[in-house]
Amino acid sequence: MSCCTIVFAKNPVPGQVKTRLLSLLSPEGAASLYQAFLVDWCNALSALPASDLVVAYTPPDCLHDLKTLIGEGATYIPQGESALGERLTAVSRWACNRDYEKFLIVGSDSPTLPTAYIERGMELLDSRDLVIGPSTDGGYYLIGFSKSGAKRTIPVVFQDIAWSTEHVLRATLEKVDGTNATLGLLPPWYDVDTPSDLAFAKDHLLAMRLAGCRTPAPRTERELEKWLGSSDRIGLNE
Repeated sequence: MSCCTIVFAKNPVPGQVKTRLLSLLSPEGAASLYQAFLVDWCNALSALPASDLVVAYTPPDCLHDLKTLIGEGATYIPQGESALGERLTAVSRWACNRDYEKFLIVGSDSPTLPTAYIERGMELLDSRDLVIGPSTDGGYYLIGFSKSGAKRTIPVVFQDIAWSTEHVLRATLEKVDGTNATLGLLPPWYDVDTPSDLAFAKDHLLAMRLAGCRTPAPRTERELEKWLGSSDRIGLNE
């Protein structure tokens, strides 16, 4: 059964990505960190044998830059320049038109997310119309559809959502409830958007290394050390 994982990605230009980290990092530092997130995450996803990697990129003129970062192994499609809900709808329809039986849409703000969650999400879509992975900030880090489920629920689940708020998950679930679609649920995970998120991610990566776990995001770990250094510089001792 054909399936794909679609990563929503931005070109890592200083001042245009991870702007909520600019109270802590320079624009160059925030862009460099986001680049590490994106490369780590795409490398992890490209290692999954059962799912094609698709990068949905913005802005429209950044294709060459992202191919240089991520490589030629992915399929690249433009997000477009409309509102987020419309872009999500368009990308979902693209996947359906390419005859993918299942597809997941993920962001690039969760570089430590276990790829086992991606695999589990695909498994759930064998028996469910859609799957959601809630994020701890009130949104979701993943949403996915079976082809039949997408026809039932898109664009309904992406309409009239107050994006970038703590109400995204709740509003989306209300949309799902209204469609009578069957839902699969993944465990919660965290995005890295704010300085406190960054502090937690740094501790989490350190904990995994001390516990003898394989580091899921090596570039991210190096960038955190490069730009933030010791823990007292990111307010961990306050």
